[in-house]
Amino acid sequence: MSTARPAEPVRLADVLKGPGYLKTLLLSGLVGIPVSLVAFWFLAGIHELQHALWSDLPHALGRSSAPWWRRVSRRPRPSCCGCRSAARCW
Repeated sequence: MSTARPAEPVRLADVLKGPGYLKTLLLSGLVGIPVSLVAFWFLAGIHELQHALWSDLPHALGRSSAPWWRRVSRRPRPSCCGCRSAARCW
């Protein structure tokens, strides 16, 4: 003899309406919202710091534009790293 088990949607509805699920959902909201706000403001602060470091500071020191080596030093790195990685694969 087999015992009758409730259908899957009925069991799922019972779990979703249960107090344990609602407590977990509330806890995840109480933790997730402040964590996401901290992450957002951290990224906003990093953005402002980069702007101050690469734009405002050179102007405050009397430079009208970025130094020539700053533009040169940014471009070769990705291509060199890509070639070096490709060479390791062979």
